[in-house]
Amino acid sequence: MNSLLLIFLLNQIPDSAAAIPKGPFPISPKVFHHPAKVVFNTRPYEIDLFVDFHEKEIESASLFLKTEAMHNYTEYPLQKVRARYRHRFDPNKTPAKTISYFFVVTLKDHSVFAAPLNANGNIIIVERTLEDPAEYFRRRLAQRR
Repeated sequence: MNSLLLIFLLNQIPDSAAAIPKGPFPISPKVFHHPAKVVFNTRPYEIDLFVDFHEKEIESASLFLKTEAMHNYTEYPLQKVRARYRHRFDPNKTPAKTISYFFVVTLKDHSVFAAPLNANGNIIIVERTLEDPAEYFRRRLAQRR
């Protein structure tokens, strides 16, 4: 039910910050995401969410992802892989220059958590530009000199 509400909200105002579900969401150290600093345009990228609720309590864990070519966020149900929920984004299958995403976790008691959040409990959209690995390492080498 909560996932349907989020999908409804996300589809109401395409391509706008207003399409993000309104918080505040409960701030909890039990739902955590640490975004990668660099995402390459030639390599698959694991997007991980750590959830410290008992597995029996969790109704669903989802990633909402959008590339620059998409008008709306797409929901991807997350599967548990070694104590984390994971989505594999492959830029070779879904070409993109940028990706934007956030997570939503729904518990069986209808509690809804999101990540990442700011201090007020509102969703912070993770935005990453996919980089060419050769250019990235060339730039890093130039910075060291």
